Amino acid sequence: MNTATEQQSRLSVWEAPRLCTWLALSGFFLAIAGVPVLQLICDWRDGGPAGVGVPQVLGIRDALAIVPELYRDSEGTIVERALLVNQELQSGLQDYEAGLGEFTWLRHPARPLQHMLSLAFRRGSEQVLEGPGGWLFLMSELQSLTAGPIREFAGRRDPGTGRAVADVVRDPLPAIVQFQRLLRQQGVTLLLVPIPAKAAVHVTSLTAEAAGAGERADERVVELLRELAERGVWVVDLLPELQRAGDPESWYCRSDTHLNGDGIGRLAEVLAAELVGRGLCEPRAGVPLSVESREVELTGDLARMLDPKTDRRELVRLDFVTDPQTGAAPPGAAAAAIFPQPPILLLGDSHVLVYDADDLHAVGAGLPQQLARHLDTAIETLGVRGSGGTGARLQLLQMPDRLSSLRVVVWCFAARELTESAEGWPVVNETIGQDGR
Repeated sequence: MNTATEQQSRLSVWEAPRLCTWLALSGFFLAIAGVPVLQLICDWRDGGPAGVGVPQVLGIRDALAIVPELYRDSEGTIVERALLVNQELQSGLQDYEAGLGEFTWLRHPARPLQHMLSLAFRRGSEQVLEGPGGWLFLMSELQSLTAGPIREFAGRRDPGTGRAVADVVRDPLPAIVQFQRLLRQQGVTLLLVPIPAKAAVHVTSLTAEAAGAGERADERVVELLRELAERGVWVVDLLPELQRAGDPESWYCRSDTHLNGDGIGRLAEVLAAELVGRGLCEPRAGVPLSVESREVELTGDLARMLDPKTDRRELVRLDFVTDPQTGAAPPGAAAAAIFPQPPILLLGDSHVLVYDADDLHAVGAGLPQQLARHLDTAIETLGVRGSGGTGARLQLLQMPDRLSSLRVVVWCFAARELTESAEGWPVVNETIGQDGR
């Protein structure tokens, strides 16, 4: 980082808490406008409930004062520092709120101020972190970005402490390499495409301090992909592909874990280019598919995790694809029922199902439809909600007949699965039939 950028970053770190301090002070005087002067004098004389010589409502200064030191002096990646600051601010705000609760006459007039500060400092829950502008992030995804080397520290973690709690095979590399070998024995090519964490792509939506930092938040994923490539696995690092085209801050839903319509479209472009470039598929020829762009209102999974009764909505633009000859969308999960043994299988988690399943916001605008716009072949999907690594992989290995008819398996799952998989990453040494043998 150059000197000018460094100075600007340091200034921004200091300016935010200073501004919030003044807002807190202003809010304080507004809050007490209707409070009898005698009560205020008594409060100041007694030093609030703790007797520290300062009115309780000004205790917010203690929470704000830690911001510059924590972010400037702590070590680690952008995400690690942002999580540390957020954790300390949450703790400080909770202490502040508890203090107001003990001090009856200030509790109600100061509530709007406390609510404003809570929103400003990205409070969420054990599962969801709220960033500036209402951006929501899955906490386990953030933990996956701070887990240390993936091969060493992978495994499901306690959401509160971040420590591994599952006694499972944690290293994903042997399982992925062996899966590729099993597919190759069947004449099938594997393309591995981990979907980057939202916080790794939209890092400035997590913390404004990331602007101009010039560092990737998912370096551990890059290291693993490099090792897999050295062992002959065909991998795609999607993050730079997202950053190279258009606005890198526009690929994910604000309140959902998934790519939005533009992100799914970009993913399909990348996959199509890889498959055509390696001669595994032909580009679409003849009559193009029809595309209708529409805005869809959705409630994201992160918004529901934060508040099951939420009425929060966001608009997402989706491209609905139809075949002009049939008027139907290119099938995803049902492709095998229409086309005998489609040569391409999209394998993974809900990223291969979103916008193409009734309970995932829409039907007919997902990854199989967007990919069909570019390729002259039928595409089938096999998606497992919540376990695109081990769950989906084991399901496919139980279908030897299906394997024998495939040409390509495109394996897409959330990159956090590399460290957060509840099942771990067991190695399977042979394909197994439907009876489990």
